[in-house]
This record gives sequence, structure tokens and C-alpha cells, in this order.
Amino acid sequence: MRQKILSLLLMTLTMLFTACAPVEDDIFTTARITVSSQGGESITSVQAQVKLTNVNTRQVTTVADFDGASATVELLRGAYQIDIEGVAACQSAGETMRLRQFRCQSDYVEFIQHDMNEVTLKTIFLD
Repeated sequence: MRQKILSLLLMTLTMLFTACAPVEDDIFTTARITVSSQGGESITSVQAQVKLTNVNTRQVTTVADFDGASATVELLRGAYQIDIEGVAACQSAGETMRLRQFRCQSDYVEFIQHDMNEVTLKTIFLD
């Protein structure tokens, strides 16, 4: 009887330690969206809202925190539609700085990498 209890305890402990393995959560990823100018201007800073719509679930994620011309967001891995609208500080080759209203759009972008996904969108200036 004592041997049965000991073997049962040993099997229970083995199952307990093997069941507590760390679980990787692979459904989320980080996306960096960068806006760039089509002309000879460089974009130094952006004040805009990025609207990311998951193509499959129609879930909408928004972010407005830009670092220079890039915004970073954590979201579910998958395919997204991106809409950006706002104001950009643009600097031309002659060192002239001006504010310009712009839009960016993409109908299909895949964010499927496990760690960092990067996409660069061309601006459409509205002025």
C-alpha cells in the first residue's frame, strides 16, 4: 500500500511540474507605422490619429502617440486597414519649416511577425 501511495505521489508531482511550463502568447504583436513625404521634404513631427481596423474582426484600434514620424501600437496579429489624418511639421531642403495637413491610407497591411512589424505609408497632403 505504501508503495502505491508513493508512486501515485511521484506521478502527481511529475504531472504538476510538466503542466506548469511557461505559455507563450503569440496572438499579439507590435506595429510601427511611419509616415513619409513623397516630395523633397522631410517630416520632423506628426500630430495625428492612426485608426487600425482589423480586416477579419472589424475591431478598431486607435493611437495618437507619435515619436517623430512614427507611431507604435500593440495589437492582435493579422491583416489591417490603416487610416491616418492629421498635421505634420515638414522641413524642406532650404531649411524652411511649415505645417501641412495630410492623410495616409492603406487597405491591406499584414502584421503577422511575432516581435516587430514595420510599415511606411506615403502622405497625401491636403493643402
